[in-house]
Amino acid sequence: MNAFEYLNVLISIILGLAIAKILTGLATVITARERVDFYWPPVVWAIWIFFVSAQHWWAAWGLQFTKEWTFLDFSLLLLVPVDLFLLSALVLPEREEDGKLDLGEWFARNRVWFFGIMFFLPGLSIVEELVRSGHMSSLLNFAFLLAFEAVIVVAFFLKSRKAQEWLCVQAAVMTLLYIVLLFVNLDTTR
Repeated sequence: MNAFEYLNVLISIILGLAIAKILTGLATVITARERVDFYWPPVVWAIWIFFVSAQHWWAAWGLQFTKEWTFLDFSLLLLVPVDLFLLSALVLPEREEDGKLDLGEWFARNRVWFFGIMFFLPGLSIVEELVRSGHMSSLLNFAFLLAFEAVIVVAFFLKSRKAQEWLCVQAAVMTLLYIVLLFVNLDTTR
């Protein structure tokens, strides 16, 4: 087992826990559907977290070519899955409260924490790459991460449902473009 394989075990476990939490939340919404006061942005954000978690694991493949690892490198790399796990805990309720699930109220109650924690995702990605490699490998990746940061900041401050709906769709479209433009193929050539 090389260093990448060893380090990737813990990263995979935390990402797996985040994905399991998302799937559990979605299953709760589906199984309690008669008692759900439905509001779609948290469901879209849950799906977003699922795909960002999968994308992070997918993109980690390229790290196997890293020759030397430090604890700082590993710690920074580990913080993204930790952040995604915390987001997965905030986005959807795990159980009904008083016999119902009010997704709009849940989202409104957790919005500041949700976007406050999400705020660190792009920055962690940038800092991790800079510390590990000394540079950003892709200007397009850097631009997307800055654009995500801007969306997150706006979502943190705007309370209105219409704004939250618009920002949610914008983030989903940006993420789809991000994955298609930067991470469609697994680089196995190095």
